[in-house]
Amino acid sequence: MWIMCLTLLSSSTGCWNYGEVDKLSTVAGIAIDKGEDDKIVLTVELVDPTGGNDSMHTGSQLITLTGYTIFDIVRRIITESGTKLYWAHAKSLIMSEEIARSGAAKVIDWYIRDTETRSDIHVLISGEKTAKEILDSKEKVSDPLSYRIEDILKNEKNVSASPVMELWDFVDTINTPGISSILPVIYLKDNNGRETASINGLAVFDMDRMLGKMDYLQTKYVLMLRNELEGGVVALGGYDRPPGISLEIFSNKTKVKPVIVDGEVQIQVQTHTVMAVDEVLQKVDFYTEKGRVEVEELAEDTMEAEMMKVIQYAQQKYKQDVFGFGRIIHERMPKQWKGLEADWDERFSQLKVTVESKVIIKNTASSIKPILIEEDDK
Repeated sequence: MWIMCLTLLSSSTGCWNYGEVDKLSTVAGIAIDKGEDDKIVLTVELVDPTGGNDSMHTGSQLITLTGYTIFDIVRRIITESGTKLYWAHAKSLIMSEEIARSGAAKVIDWYIRDTETRSDIHVLISGEKTAKEILDSKEKVSDPLSYRIEDILKNEKNVSASPVMELWDFVDTINTPGISSILPVIYLKDNNGRETASINGLAVFDMDRMLGKMDYLQTKYVLMLRNELEGGVVALGGYDRPPGISLEIFSNKTKVKPVIVDGEVQIQVQTHTVMAVDEVLQKVDFYTEKGRVEVEELAEDTMEAEMMKVIQYAQQKYKQDVFGFGRIIHERMPKQWKGLEADWDERFSQLKVTVESKVIIKNTASSIKPILIEEDDK
């Protein structure tokens, strides 16, 4: 009996190959750029346990190599690092715009297929000339920049200035009819002489090829139309001067319904948003029921107008259904979709869409009167 117990104990202990851990280099992030003669420039950010400012943090180091395939470069990086690479903790994969415009599939194929990588890595497009310069920025952080990027994306739901997209989701969207892929865009921002990473806006794709970008305001309403908006701020004007009121989004629910009108498939969008008055820069009556209704109606008008603007922008500039209207038609009207799928990009550009917003201002602070500010007579 005791022999069996010893056998079970020895087989259940973890980290049987723990001695191999110190022979691995942990990859924190990857940057992919286009080199000369159609070569690929791959930069990996490696965790450097000895490079941090204190015992609680780690530093990082960059290794850059060039080749014709990702797999070939990855193998050769081992000779540069002196150790085998450990990919399971990689957090960010950044592609240059040049790579994305030429087709992202060829540079992410290896990452999807390899057994040592994970497809839950975040994918971004560099808003700078190259992807490498994002990882090679002068931002002074105590951990690898790729880990900080992950933290920024985790908090993105409070801002809704960019989508959050993991590799598996990006690849799945490429292969899904009736919806075009989008990815967040990352920039370097000067902050009092110090470079910091800033993620806002999105890149629009046709299959795996990037076509262009949308700014952070357009992105907010793309996310709303995709029913992916979790937070953020809506600034309102229309009283004394714009903007005069800032509303914080607590929750949003978007319903997209395909309908047939006069034999033509159309889309009806309804949004239901719960908000709070977060800032008031002018004399506005939002503390009485009548005043709150007026603010709600102004918010509804603003959101409807912004949604229609971003729909028309996507239709006219890119002809790409970044909202997933086609996917919903595919799911709910499969017969009609058969006649639309073959040339959906063109059909989408002509698609009639109506939007209707319902806003509820619900906040205990909304009963507090605004601070009265004396304004100069001019």
